[in-house]
Amino acid sequence: MTLDLSPRRTALVLGEDPRLGRLVKLALEPGHYHVRVTQSTSDALALAAENPPSLILLELRYRGSDGVALCEQLRDLADVPVIFLSVDDDDASKVRALRCGDDYLTRPFSLAELRARADAVLRRARPCLDVKGPAYRDSLLLIDLVEHRVSFAGVDVDLTPTEYRILALLVRYPRRVFLHEDLLSQIWGETYRDEHHILRLHIANLRKKIEPDPAHPRYIKTHRGLGYSFVPSSDSTPPRSSPVKASKHVVTASPST
Repeated sequence: MTLDLSPRRTALVLGEDPRLGRLVKLALEPGHYHVRVTQSTSDALALAAENPPSLILLELRYRGSDGVALCEQLRDLADVPVIFLSVDDDDASKVRALRCGDDYLTRPFSLAELRARADAVLRRARPCLDVKGPAYRDSLLLIDLVEHRVSFAGVDVDLTPTEYRILALLVRYPRRVFLHEDLLSQIWGETYRDEHHILRLHIANLRKKIEPDPAHPRYIKTHRGLGYSFVPSSDSTPPRSSPVKASKHVVTASPST
């Protein structure tokens, strides 16, 4: 008999519909998840603060309030991936949710898809969040890949986990151009490799937080028709080469804004 020694991960479900928690349990518990379900916002915030879960699953519309606002509160307490579960299938709802969360799943969904999305979110999160190396530093921007800390002009920058993963990946390979589809595949997974609008949204949000002038980027450069690269300042302290495997489609080119 073979013992299954896979580690158990924790998932926190916050939703108004009690059936949602049962569905998540059916999907995730066979995959070595411990699922905690609550309908109380205060309980969810307390759980996130005291014992941060591996993953949070959140209804976009919760008791007439805004799930995105709840996501931001939870993110202040626990820097963990968030998957939104919603009956809304319009682009506007998805864009709003993805400004804070890491994935979006429309109801009704299959149990297999939910488990696959949860596994993929955690699989994508850990390698980039665990990157070790010295900080990138210049006169304005600090990116500390050991402490998982980013500051601009001496003030800590509040990045979402997805924004941090994008920045960490780019900064480990300065001046190299990551094609759109390769960034999407590495950060979100293969099924997202053609969703360029998602990448543009997160790059725009990231630039607002770390660029002196987001309209004329200094660090995150656009290579039209190709993708993005991170360009260090001339007074920077570059990080050493990364153990993370680069995409075979990473190329070096002169940036254009």
